[in-house]
Amino acid sequence: MSVLEALSNAYERLADRGDVPPFGYSNEKIGFLIALAEDGAPVGPPIDLREEEGKRRIAPLMAVPASFKRPGVTPRSFFLWDNSAFALGVTASESKDAAARLAAFRERHLKELANTNDLGLLALLRFVMTWTPAQFTTLGWPEDMKDQNVVFALESERRKDIRIHDRPAARAIWARLAAASEGGEGICLVSGDRAPIARLHPAIKGVWGAQSSGASLISFNLDAFTSYGHDQGDNAPVSEAAAFAYTTVLNKFLERDSSHRIQIGDASTVFWADASEAVVAEAAEALFGVLLGVDEEVQVNKVRPILEKIRAGRPLAEAAPELAGGVRF
Repeated sequence: MSVLEALSNAYERLADRGDVPPFGYSNEKIGFLIALAEDGAPVGPPIDLREEEGKRRIAPLMAVPASFKRPGVTPRSFFLWDNSAFALGVTASESKDAAARLAAFRERHLKELANTNDLGLLALLRFVMTWTPAQFTTLGWPEDMKDQNVVFALESERRKDIRIHDRPAARAIWARLAAASEGGEGICLVSGDRAPIARLHPAIKGVWGAQSSGASLISFNLDAFTSYGHDQGDNAPVSEAAAFAYTTVLNKFLERDSSHRIQIGDASTVFWADASEAVVAEAAEALFGVLLGVDEEVQVNKVRPILEKIRAGRPLAEAAPELAGGVRF
């Protein structure tokens, strides 16, 4: 079994529990929420979603229409959310062309939402059409909002934790857009199925020493790395679905305070188990996590009896029969 196949299997297990976002979505750090009236006007100041952690404020993770790599000089906007340079045209970095980014955000949403009759999407469309960066100052919005990721909600739904990207109409549009692959079809090396091939794989974040925008496990960014003239992902064809699955679960394992990661020297290391039953895999991961000292406080009571039997020289089949056969780490 390849590492990509094992990660894809782990994704399916976590997806069944609702622990990872569905296909086409990614967990992103969202710092602020902008509430809108139905006419697109902002209602009150932005809502700061960040949580205090010591002296810092940490943006929580939220499932949003998936991000993607943005190489090159032409700005490309995310859908229904983005950082303040794109969504508002304001940034704290002089090196960013906020005007071009705002234009890209506006252009994309004018195009994708042109035929909508959904109240929430219409509100966002009206906001996009009327917003100017100067309003950021005139409305007195906070400076530390700059370069944070922002999402939108109708004011009438904000207290129900319904964001505009959560609305059924938004999900329907995104499902159509996410299904439109940039690459052609081919045989996926992970699943063996014929499916749309990922041209660029999603970024993997949380790797120590990598760029903050994310690292790549599979990448062909120079001509010397290509084969028979294939372009980018066609050199190692992995379907859009498989690429999404392995990167999503790897990002989940690499999250801060994850019970699936440990730093070994300069290596960001993750571990997980594969078994025919989800409960067996979870028990194996708990045991392994305690052995590595990753999740001791949470799991110690569950694994102490197993560890005591192992210390006494008893075989694993006696200490934890459900882990003795068929479990792969």
